[in-house]
Amino acid sequence: MSAALRAIGHAGVAPRGSGPRARPAGAGVHSGWIGPNGRVEEAPGTAVHVALLARFGEPSKAGFFAKGAVRYVDATDHLSLEVVGNHPVALRNAIEALTRRWAHLADVHVEFLAPPEVLRASSAEVRQMLSRRLDVSQFLSKTP
Repeated sequence: MSAALRAIGHAGVAPRGSGPRARPAGAGVHSGWIGPNGRVEEAPGTAVHVALLARFGEPSKAGFFAKGAVRYVDATDHLSLEVVGNHPVALRNAIEALTRRWAHLADVHVEFLAPPEVLRASSAEVRQMLSRRLDVSQFLSKTP
């Protein structure tokens, strides 16, 4: 993630799929993971949360990404998602989270770590782009 997103923030725990939380402007950065099972867990700051990964049953960030996890940073007025590759589970969970939690955002930044690529658009536009990637990924996985 970019250095600008490594700001210190505070977060609480919200139920999976909960709508946007009412927060005053400048209320800090909320961050965490969307696990391969679709569960959203928040944690303070933006560092790698070893204890949070353990709650998902995964000891390492790399292993968690390999299973389709998505890392997020919610800065009230914009959202940053971090994804490795075009993992179908990660794409589906990102689309669902953008639909349920962050549909109202006009500024969404998606960083694909491998291969490196960045998407920046509104929540609706990012959902469309991720849906197209998911369709291609599912097609390629069915092709012998």
